[in-house]
Amino acid sequence: MDDNKIAEYGEKLKQLGIKNEVLKHPHLVKPIEVVTYLGQTLADSAATLLFIADGQPITLIRRDDVKISFSKVKKLLGIKDLRIASQEEFVKITGLPVGAARHYLPGVKQTIIDKKVFEKEYVLGGTGSFQHTIRLKSEDLKKLPNSSVTDIIEDDIAISQGLSGNKIKRVFSGIRATGRLHLGNYLGAVKGFLELEKTGQYETIYCVVDVHSITTPYKPEALRKNKREIIIDYLAAGLDPQKSLIIYQSDIPQHTELAFYFSTAETVARMQHLPTFKDKVKQYPHNVTMALLNYPILMAADILVYKTELVPVGIDQEPHLEVTREIARKMNQEYGMNFPEPIRFATKGSYVPSLSGEGKMSKTVEGSFINLTDSADVIRKKVRSVPTATTSGGEMNPGVKTLFAFADLFISSEVEKYKKDFENGTLQFVTLKDAIADAVYKELQPFQKKREEIIKDQAYIDKVIKEGAEKARSIASQTVAEVKEKMGLS
Repeated sequence: MDDNKIAEYGEKLKQLGIKNEVLKHPHLVKPIEVVTYLGQTLADSAATLLFIADGQPITLIRRDDVKISFSKVKKLLGIKDLRIASQEEFVKITGLPVGAARHYLPGVKQTIIDKKVFEKEYVLGGTGSFQHTIRLKSEDLKKLPNSSVTDIIEDDIAISQGLSGNKIKRVFSGIRATGRLHLGNYLGAVKGFLELEKTGQYETIYCVVDVHSITTPYKPEALRKNKREIIIDYLAAGLDPQKSLIIYQSDIPQHTELAFYFSTAETVARMQHLPTFKDKVKQYPHNVTMALLNYPILMAADILVYKTELVPVGIDQEPHLEVTREIARKMNQEYGMNFPEPIRFATKGSYVPSLSGEGKMSKTVEGSFINLTDSADVIRKKVRSVPTATTSGGEMNPGVKTLFAFADLFISSEVEKYKKDFENGTLQFVTLKDAIADAVYKELQPFQKKREEIIKDQAYIDKVIKEGAEKARSIASQTVAEVKEKMGLS
Protein backbone atom coordinates (compact mmCIF):
# COMPACT_ATOMS: atom_id res chain seq x y z
CA MET A 1 0.00 0.00 0.00
CA ASP A 2 1.49 3.37 -0.99
CA ASP A 3 2.06 6.36 1.28
CA ASN A 4 -0.78 8.36 -0.29
CA LYS A 5 -3.38 5.81 0.80
CA ILE A 6 -1.93 5.75 4.30
CA ALA A 7 -2.11 9.55 4.41
CA GLU A 8 -5.73 9.45 3.15
CA TYR A 9 -6.64 7.10 5.98
CA GLY A 10 -5.00 9.42 8.49
CA GLU A 11 -6.99 12.36 7.10
CA LYS A 12 -10.25 10.37 7.23
CA LEU A 13 -9.66 9.71 10.94
CA LYS A 14 -9.03 13.42 11.51
CA GLN A 15 -12.36 14.18 9.84
CA LEU A 16 -13.93 11.93 12.48
CA GLY A 17 -12.18 13.98 15.16
CA ILE A 18 -9.45 11.39 15.74
CA LYS A 19 -5.99 12.96 15.82
CA ASN A 20 -3.29 10.51 14.80
CA GLU A 21 0.36 9.98 13.96
CA VAL A 22 1.62 7.53 11.32
CA LEU A 23 4.79 5.68 12.30
CA LYS A 24 7.00 4.09 9.65
CA HIS A 25 8.95 0.86 10.21
CA PRO A 26 10.34 -2.11 8.25
CA HIS A 27 7.93 -4.72 6.87
CA LEU A 28 6.63 -6.37 10.05
CA VAL A 29 3.66 -8.73 10.32
CA LYS A 30 3.54 -10.07 13.88
CA PRO A 31 2.22 -7.65 16.56
CA ILE A 32 5.10 -8.55 18.88
CA GLU A 33 7.61 -7.54 16.18
CA VAL A 34 5.84 -4.22 15.57
CA VAL A 35 5.51 -3.18 19.21
CA THR A 36 9.05 -4.26 20.04
CA TYR A 37 10.43 -2.24 17.13
CA LEU A 38 8.41 0.81 18.20
CA GLY A 39 9.48 0.47 21.80
CA GLN A 40 6.02 -0.42 23.09
CA THR A 41 4.30 -3.51 24.53
CA LEU A 42 1.40 -5.68 23.41
CA ALA A 43 -0.73 -3.77 25.91
CA ASP A 44 -0.15 -0.61 23.85
CA SER A 45 -1.52 -2.19 20.67
CA ALA A 46 -5.28 -2.03 19.98
CA ALA A 47 -5.94 -4.72 17.38
CA THR A 48 -8.98 -4.70 15.07
CA LEU A 49 -10.49 -8.14 14.47
CA LEU A 50 -13.15 -8.86 11.83
CA PHE A 51 -15.82 -11.33 12.92
CA ILE A 52 -18.95 -12.72 11.31
CA ALA A 53 -21.90 -12.61 13.76
CA ASP A 54 -24.96 -14.54 12.53
CA GLY A 55 -23.83 -13.82 8.97
CA GLN A 56 -23.11 -10.10 9.49
CA PRO A 57 -19.63 -8.54 9.71
CA ILE A 58 -18.64 -6.78 12.95
CA THR A 59 -15.33 -5.49 14.25
CA LEU A 60 -13.98 -6.07 17.71
CA ILE A 61 -11.13 -3.92 19.02
CA ARG A 62 -9.08 -5.28 21.88
CA ARG A 63 -5.54 -5.00 23.24
CA ASP A 64 -3.00 -7.44 21.83
CA ASP A 65 -2.22 -8.84 25.29
CA VAL A 66 -5.76 -10.20 25.84
CA LYS A 67 -8.15 -12.67 24.21
CA ILE A 68 -11.73 -12.22 22.99
CA SER A 69 -14.41 -14.03 25.00
CA PHE A 70 -16.76 -15.57 22.44
CA SER A 71 -19.36 -16.27 25.11
CA LYS A 72 -19.42 -12.63 26.25
CA VAL A 73 -19.80 -11.32 22.69
CA LYS A 74 -22.59 -13.82 21.88
CA LYS A 75 -24.47 -12.90 25.04
CA LEU A 76 -24.02 -9.18 24.40
CA LEU A 77 -25.33 -9.36 20.83
CA GLY A 78 -27.90 -12.09 21.46
CA ILE A 79 -26.51 -14.23 18.63
CA LYS A 80 -25.91 -17.95 18.13
CA ASP A 81 -23.05 -17.98 15.66
CA LEU A 82 -19.77 -16.07 15.99
CA ARG A 83 -16.60 -16.77 14.03
CA ILE A 84 -13.52 -14.99 12.75
CA ALA A 85 -13.91 -13.91 9.14
CA SER A 86 -12.11 -16.04 6.56
CA GLN A 87 -9.24 -14.54 4.60
CA GLU A 88 -11.46 -14.22 1.52
CA GLU A 89 -14.17 -12.49 3.56
CA PHE A 90 -11.62 -10.16 5.15
CA VAL A 91 -10.22 -9.00 1.81
CA LYS A 92 -13.69 -8.62 0.25
CA ILE A 93 -15.12 -6.60 3.15
CA THR A 94 -12.10 -4.42 3.97
CA GLY A 95 -10.15 -4.23 0.72
CA LEU A 96 -6.99 -4.62 2.84
CA PRO A 97 -4.26 -7.28 3.17
CA VAL A 98 -5.05 -9.98 5.72
CA GLY A 99 -3.56 -9.02 9.09
CA ALA A 100 -3.52 -5.27 8.41
CA ALA A 101 -6.97 -4.23 9.63
CA ARG A 102 -7.69 -0.60 10.48
CA HIS A 103 -9.69 0.72 13.40
CA TYR A 104 -12.10 2.36 10.96
CA LEU A 105 -13.65 0.03 8.41
CA PRO A 106 -16.47 1.80 6.49
CA GLY A 107 -17.92 -1.48 5.22
CA VAL A 108 -18.67 -2.68 8.75
CA LYS A 109 -21.78 -1.38 10.54
CA GLN A 110 -20.90 -2.26 14.16
CA THR A 111 -17.71 -1.84 16.18
CA ILE A 112 -17.30 -3.05 19.77
CA ILE A 113 -14.30 -1.81 21.75
CA ASP A 114 -13.12 -3.64 24.85
CA LYS A 115 -12.97 -1.31 27.85
CA LYS A 116 -9.44 -2.41 28.76
CA VAL A 117 -8.16 -0.56 25.67
CA PHE A 118 -8.73 2.72 27.51
CA GLU A 119 -6.31 1.87 30.31
CA LYS A 120 -3.61 3.16 27.95
CA GLU A 121 -3.74 6.84 27.02
CA TYR A 122 -2.27 6.17 23.58
CA VAL A 123 -2.61 3.03 21.49
CA LEU A 124 -1.23 1.68 18.23
CA GLY A 125 -3.33 0.33 15.37
CA GLY A 126 -3.20 -0.95 11.80
CA THR A 127 -3.16 1.21 8.68
CA GLY A 128 -3.67 -1.38 5.96
CA SER A 129 0.13 -1.57 5.54
CA PHE A 130 2.78 -3.77 7.13
CA GLN A 131 5.23 -0.86 7.03
CA HIS A 132 3.10 1.71 8.84
CA THR A 133 1.38 1.80 12.22
CA ILE A 134 -0.95 4.50 13.50
CA ARG A 135 -0.80 6.01 16.99
CA LEU A 136 -3.76 7.81 18.54
CA LYS A 137 -5.49 8.61 21.83
CA SER A 138 -7.52 5.65 23.04
CA GLU A 139 -10.42 7.93 24.03
CA ASP A 140 -10.76 9.03 20.42
CA LEU A 141 -11.71 5.49 19.40
CA LYS A 142 -15.11 6.25 20.89
CA LYS A 143 -15.62 8.63 17.94
CA LEU A 144 -15.69 5.71 15.48
CA PRO A 145 -19.14 5.45 13.83
CA ASN A 146 -21.51 2.89 15.36
CA SER A 147 -19.06 2.03 18.15
CA SER A 148 -19.69 0.94 21.72
CA VAL A 149 -17.52 0.08 24.72
CA THR A 150 -17.91 -2.94 26.96
CA ASP A 151 -16.12 -5.98 28.44
CA ILE A 152 -15.52 -8.58 25.72
CA ILE A 153 -12.31 -10.34 26.83
CA GLU A 154 -11.46 -13.52 28.70
CA ASP A 155 -11.06 -13.04 32.43
CA ASP A 156 -7.57 -14.65 32.48
CA ILE A 157 -6.10 -11.94 30.29
CA ALA A 158 -2.36 -12.21 30.88
CA ILE A 159 -0.38 -12.86 27.72
CA SER A 160 3.36 -12.52 28.24
CA GLN A 161 5.27 -9.91 26.29
CA GLY A 162 8.30 -11.05 24.36
CA LEU A 163 9.46 -13.65 21.89
CA SER A 164 10.73 -15.83 24.73
CA GLY A 165 7.48 -15.67 26.69
CA ASN A 166 8.90 -13.28 29.28
CA LYS A 167 8.42 -9.57 29.73
CA ILE A 168 11.08 -7.73 27.80
CA LYS A 169 13.02 -5.13 29.77
CA ARG A 170 14.95 -2.36 28.06
CA VAL A 171 18.63 -1.86 28.82
CA PHE A 172 20.58 1.26 27.80
CA SER A 173 24.35 1.50 27.91
CA GLY A 174 26.37 4.55 26.88
CA ILE A 175 30.10 4.82 26.24
CA ARG A 176 32.03 8.04 25.63
CA ALA A 177 33.82 8.34 22.31
CA THR A 178 37.24 8.97 23.82
CA GLY A 179 39.01 6.01 22.23
CA ARG A 180 38.72 2.40 21.15
CA LEU A 181 37.47 -0.30 23.49
CA HIS A 182 40.11 -1.78 25.75
CA LEU A 183 40.48 -5.10 27.50
CA GLY A 184 38.63 -3.82 30.58
CA ASN A 185 35.62 -2.81 28.47
CA TYR A 186 35.64 -6.18 26.74
CA LEU A 187 35.82 -8.43 29.81
CA GLY A 188 34.05 -6.08 32.20
CA ALA A 189 31.09 -5.05 30.03
CA VAL A 190 30.87 -6.28 26.43
CA LYS A 191 30.94 -9.98 27.32
CA GLY A 192 28.08 -9.28 29.71
CA PHE A 193 26.21 -7.51 26.89
CA LEU A 194 26.56 -10.63 24.75
CA GLU A 195 24.99 -12.70 27.52
CA LEU A 196 22.05 -10.28 27.65
CA GLU A 197 21.47 -10.72 23.92
CA LYS A 198 21.39 -14.49 24.26
CA THR A 199 18.64 -14.51 26.91
CA GLY A 200 16.01 -12.86 24.71
CA GLN A 201 14.66 -11.22 27.88
CA TYR A 202 16.12 -7.78 27.23
CA GLU A 203 15.89 -5.15 24.52
CA THR A 204 19.37 -3.68 24.45
CA ILE A 205 20.54 -0.27 23.24
CA TYR A 206 24.27 0.44 22.99
CA CYS A 207 25.01 4.09 22.41
CA VAL A 208 28.26 5.87 21.63
CA VAL A 209 27.54 9.06 23.58
CA ASP A 210 29.48 11.41 21.33
CA VAL A 211 27.57 14.49 22.53
CA HIS A 212 28.78 13.79 26.06
CA SER A 213 32.29 13.68 24.64
CA ILE A 214 32.19 17.38 23.77
CA THR A 215 31.42 18.48 27.34
CA THR A 216 35.17 18.47 28.06
CA PRO A 217 38.05 19.58 25.80
CA TYR A 218 38.37 17.40 22.70
CA LYS A 219 39.68 17.31 19.12
CA PRO A 220 36.98 17.08 16.38
CA GLU A 221 39.01 14.80 14.10
CA ALA A 222 39.80 12.42 16.95
CA LEU A 223 36.14 12.33 17.97
CA ARG A 224 35.03 11.60 14.41
CA LYS A 225 37.47 8.67 14.21
CA ASN A 226 36.98 7.31 17.72
CA LYS A 227 33.20 7.09 17.57
CA ARG A 228 33.32 4.93 14.46
CA GLU A 229 36.06 2.75 15.93
CA ILE A 230 33.82 1.95 18.90
CA ILE A 231 30.99 0.82 16.61
CA ILE A 232 33.43 -1.43 14.76
CA ASP A 233 34.72 -2.81 18.08
CA TYR A 234 31.18 -3.59 19.23
CA LEU A 235 30.46 -5.49 16.01
CA ALA A 236 33.78 -7.34 16.14
CA ALA A 237 33.11 -8.32 19.76
CA GLY A 238 29.93 -10.03 18.60
CA LEU A 239 27.07 -7.61 19.30
CA ASP A 240 24.28 -8.37 16.81
CA PRO A 241 22.56 -5.32 15.23
CA GLN A 242 19.53 -7.52 14.60
CA LYS A 243 19.13 -8.03 18.34
CA SER A 244 20.44 -4.71 19.70
CA LEU A 245 20.37 -1.09 18.66
CA ILE A 246 23.92 0.19 18.11
CA ILE A 247 23.81 3.97 17.72
CA TYR A 248 25.49 7.37 17.89
CA GLN A 249 23.89 9.72 20.40
CA SER A 250 24.16 12.64 17.96
CA ASP A 251 22.12 10.77 15.33
CA ILE A 252 19.04 10.96 17.55
CA PRO A 253 18.25 14.67 18.12
CA GLN A 254 15.49 13.71 20.55
CA HIS A 255 18.19 13.10 23.19
CA THR A 256 19.21 16.77 23.31
CA GLU A 257 15.67 18.06 22.82
CA LEU A 258 14.38 16.02 25.75
CA ALA A 259 17.36 17.13 27.83
CA PHE A 260 16.24 20.73 27.47
CA TYR A 261 12.71 19.89 28.61
CA PHE A 262 14.18 17.93 31.53
CA SER A 263 16.34 20.92 32.52
CA THR A 264 13.15 22.57 33.78
CA ALA A 265 12.88 19.84 36.42
CA GLU A 266 16.29 20.38 38.07
CA THR A 267 18.06 23.37 39.61
CA VAL A 268 21.54 24.75 38.96
CA ALA A 269 22.37 24.24 42.63
CA ARG A 270 21.48 20.54 42.43
CA MET A 271 23.82 20.04 39.47
CA GLN A 272 26.66 22.01 41.07
CA HIS A 273 26.60 19.84 44.18
CA LEU A 274 27.13 16.59 42.31
CA PRO A 275 30.55 15.09 43.18
CA THR A 276 31.21 14.25 39.52
CA PHE A 277 30.75 17.92 38.53
CA LYS A 278 33.11 19.06 41.28
CA ASP A 279 35.72 16.57 40.08
CA LYS A 280 35.46 17.80 36.49
CA VAL A 281 35.77 21.43 37.62
CA LYS A 282 39.07 20.55 39.29
CA GLN A 283 40.20 18.61 36.22
CA TYR A 284 39.20 21.32 33.71
CA PRO A 285 39.14 24.64 35.63
CA HIS A 286 39.21 26.68 32.41
CA ASN A 287 36.46 24.71 30.67
CA VAL A 288 33.53 24.79 33.10
CA THR A 289 30.73 25.08 30.55
CA MET A 290 26.94 24.80 30.68
CA ALA A 291 27.33 21.56 28.73
CA LEU A 292 29.43 20.14 31.58
CA LEU A 293 26.91 21.31 34.18
CA ASN A 294 24.05 19.73 32.23
CA TYR A 295 25.84 16.40 31.69
CA PRO A 296 23.55 14.52 34.14
CA ILE A 297 20.44 16.05 32.51
CA LEU A 298 21.53 14.77 29.12
CA MET A 299 22.31 11.38 30.65
CA ALA A 300 18.77 11.29 32.04
CA ALA A 301 17.41 12.07 28.58
CA ASP A 302 19.58 9.33 27.03
CA ILE A 303 18.01 6.81 29.38
CA LEU A 304 14.41 8.00 29.63
CA VAL A 305 13.87 8.82 25.95
CA TYR A 306 13.68 5.03 25.53
CA LYS A 307 11.85 4.54 28.85
CA THR A 308 14.74 2.37 29.98
CA GLU A 309 14.40 0.28 33.13
CA LEU A 310 17.95 -1.03 33.55
CA VAL A 311 21.31 0.75 33.16
CA PRO A 312 24.60 -1.20 33.41
CA VAL A 313 26.89 1.41 35.00
CA GLY A 314 29.44 1.42 37.79
CA ILE A 315 28.76 2.62 41.32
CA ASP A 316 30.51 5.89 40.43
CA GLN A 317 27.59 6.76 38.17
CA GLU A 318 24.95 6.22 40.87
CA PRO A 319 24.65 9.99 41.64
CA HIS A 320 23.80 10.63 37.98
CA LEU A 321 21.34 7.77 37.96
CA GLU A 322 19.63 9.24 41.01
CA VAL A 323 19.21 12.50 39.06
CA THR A 324 17.56 10.44 36.32
CA ARG A 325 15.13 8.95 38.82
CA GLU A 326 14.39 12.41 40.28
CA ILE A 327 13.55 13.73 36.84
CA ALA A 328 11.36 10.70 36.08
CA ARG A 329 9.41 11.23 39.32
CA LYS A 330 8.95 14.96 38.71
CA MET A 331 7.80 14.48 35.12
CA ASN A 332 5.39 11.76 36.23
CA GLN A 333 3.98 13.84 39.10
CA GLU A 334 3.77 17.21 37.35
CA TYR A 335 2.80 16.19 33.83
CA GLY A 336 1.32 12.70 34.13
CA MET A 337 4.14 10.93 32.28
CA ASN A 338 4.83 7.24 32.85
CA PHE A 339 8.63 7.19 32.97
CA PRO A 340 10.17 4.22 34.81
CA GLU A 341 12.70 4.92 37.56
CA PRO A 342 15.75 3.10 36.16
CA ILE A 343 18.06 1.13 38.38
CA ARG A 344 21.73 0.22 38.15
CA PHE A 345 22.14 -3.19 36.60
CA ALA A 346 25.16 -5.46 36.95
CA THR A 347 26.03 -7.55 33.90
CA LYS A 348 28.25 -10.58 34.16
CA GLY A 349 31.81 -9.43 33.74
CA SER A 350 35.29 -9.45 35.19
CA TYR A 351 37.12 -6.69 37.01
CA VAL A 352 40.25 -5.87 35.03
CA PRO A 353 42.90 -3.92 36.95
CA SER A 354 44.96 -1.06 35.58
CA LEU A 355 48.43 -1.90 34.31
CA SER A 356 49.69 0.90 36.58
CA GLY A 357 48.84 -1.18 39.63
CA GLU A 358 46.21 1.30 40.88
CA GLY A 359 42.47 1.06 40.28
CA LYS A 360 40.74 -0.45 37.27
CA MET A 361 41.79 -0.32 33.64
CA SER A 362 40.79 3.02 32.12
CA LYS A 363 41.35 4.61 28.72
CA THR A 364 41.65 8.04 30.36
CA VAL A 365 44.84 7.00 32.17
CA GLU A 366 47.87 6.64 29.90
CA GLY A 367 49.68 3.33 30.32
CA SER A 368 46.69 1.85 32.12
CA PHE A 369 45.08 -0.17 29.36
CA ILE A 370 45.46 -2.75 26.59
CA ASN A 371 43.56 -1.95 23.40
CA LEU A 372 41.63 -4.80 21.82
CA THR A 373 43.57 -4.15 18.62
CA ASP A 374 47.05 -4.20 20.16
CA SER A 375 49.61 -6.53 18.55
CA ALA A 376 51.44 -9.28 20.42
CA ASP A 377 54.54 -7.11 20.73
CA VAL A 378 52.60 -4.12 22.03
CA ILE A 379 50.76 -6.25 24.58
CA ARG A 380 54.03 -7.81 25.75
CA LYS A 381 55.58 -4.37 26.13
CA LYS A 382 52.59 -3.06 28.11
CA VAL A 383 52.41 -6.07 30.44
CA ARG A 384 56.16 -5.91 31.05
CA SER A 385 55.67 -2.30 32.16
CA VAL A 386 53.58 -3.36 35.17
CA PRO A 387 55.61 -2.18 38.21
CA THR A 388 56.72 -5.15 40.28
CA ALA A 389 59.93 -5.62 42.31
CA THR A 390 63.52 -6.62 41.74
CA THR A 391 63.08 -9.87 43.66
CA SER A 392 60.07 -12.04 44.52
CA GLY A 393 58.87 -13.12 47.92
CA GLY A 394 57.41 -11.29 50.90
CA GLU A 395 54.30 -9.14 50.73
CA MET A 396 52.88 -8.43 47.27
CA ASN A 397 52.99 -4.79 46.19
CA PRO A 398 50.12 -3.34 44.02
CA GLY A 399 51.91 -4.19 40.76
CA VAL A 400 52.47 -7.81 41.76
CA LYS A 401 48.83 -8.10 42.84
CA THR A 402 47.84 -6.74 39.42
CA LEU A 403 49.94 -9.41 37.70
CA PHE A 404 48.28 -12.19 39.65
CA ALA A 405 44.85 -10.70 38.96
CA PHE A 406 45.66 -10.98 35.25
CA ALA A 407 46.99 -14.49 35.82
CA ASP A 408 43.66 -15.49 37.41
CA LEU A 409 41.83 -14.16 34.32
CA PHE A 410 44.03 -15.59 31.58
CA ILE A 411 46.19 -18.46 32.89
CA SER A 412 44.17 -19.68 35.86
CA SER A 413 45.49 -23.24 35.60
CA GLU A 414 49.05 -21.99 36.19
CA VAL A 415 48.40 -19.48 38.98
CA GLU A 416 49.27 -21.79 41.88
CA LYS A 417 52.62 -22.67 40.31
CA TYR A 418 53.57 -19.00 39.91
CA LYS A 419 52.40 -18.17 43.44
CA LYS A 420 54.61 -20.90 44.89
CA ASP A 421 57.55 -19.59 42.88
CA PHE A 422 56.84 -16.09 44.24
CA GLU A 423 56.66 -17.34 47.84
CA ASN A 424 59.88 -19.29 47.35
CA GLY A 425 61.60 -16.23 45.91
CA THR A 426 62.32 -18.02 42.61
CA LEU A 427 59.76 -16.29 40.40
CA GLN A 428 61.16 -14.47 37.40
CA PHE A 429 58.59 -11.67 36.86
CA VAL A 430 59.36 -11.41 33.17
CA THR A 431 58.41 -15.07 32.74
CA LEU A 432 55.01 -14.47 34.37
CA LYS A 433 54.50 -11.26 32.42
CA ASP A 434 55.23 -12.90 29.07
CA ALA A 435 52.95 -15.84 29.84
CA ILE A 436 50.13 -13.38 30.62
CA ALA A 437 50.86 -11.33 27.50
CA ASP A 438 50.75 -14.42 25.26
CA ALA A 439 47.42 -15.50 26.82
CA VAL A 440 45.89 -12.03 26.40
CA TYR A 441 46.90 -11.93 22.75
CA LYS A 442 45.44 -15.41 22.20
CA GLU A 443 42.17 -14.28 23.82
CA LEU A 444 41.98 -11.29 21.46
CA GLN A 445 42.81 -13.18 18.25
CA PRO A 446 39.17 -14.02 17.30
CA PHE A 447 38.16 -10.41 17.92
CA GLN A 448 41.02 -9.01 15.86
CA LYS A 449 40.37 -11.35 12.92
CA LYS A 450 36.67 -10.49 12.87
CA ARG A 451 37.49 -6.80 13.11
CA GLU A 452 39.73 -7.03 10.05
CA GLU A 453 36.85 -8.59 8.11
CA ILE A 454 34.37 -5.92 9.23
CA ILE A 455 36.71 -3.06 8.31
CA LYS A 456 36.77 -4.32 4.73
CA ASP A 457 33.02 -3.72 4.46
CA GLN A 458 32.53 -0.04 5.25
CA ALA A 459 29.08 -0.13 3.62
CA TYR A 460 27.96 -2.66 6.22
CA ILE A 461 29.17 -0.44 9.05
CA ASP A 462 27.30 2.53 7.54
CA LYS A 463 24.17 0.37 7.23
CA VAL A 464 24.31 -0.68 10.89
CA ILE A 465 24.69 2.95 11.99
CA LYS A 466 21.90 4.18 9.69
CA GLU A 467 19.38 1.47 10.56
CA GLY A 468 20.13 1.73 14.28
CA ALA A 469 19.51 5.47 14.15
CA GLU A 470 16.22 5.03 12.29
CA LYS A 471 14.92 2.52 14.81
CA ALA A 472 16.07 4.62 17.76
CA ARG A 473 14.48 7.80 16.37
CA SER A 474 11.20 5.93 15.92
CA ILE A 475 11.13 5.12 19.64
CA ALA A 476 12.55 8.43 20.86
CA SER A 477 10.21 10.58 18.76
CA GLN A 478 7.18 9.05 20.46
CA THR A 479 8.53 9.88 23.90
CA VAL A 480 9.34 13.47 22.93
CA ALA A 481 5.93 13.92 21.31
CA GLU A 482 4.26 12.68 24.49
CA VAL A 483 6.36 15.00 26.68
CA LYS A 484 5.61 18.00 24.47
CA GLU A 485 1.90 17.34 24.61
CA LYS A 486 1.89 16.84 28.39
CA MET A 487 3.93 20.03 28.87
CA GLY A 488 1.56 22.04 26.69
CA LEU A 489 3.99 22.49 23.81
CA SER A 490 1.84 20.76 21.21
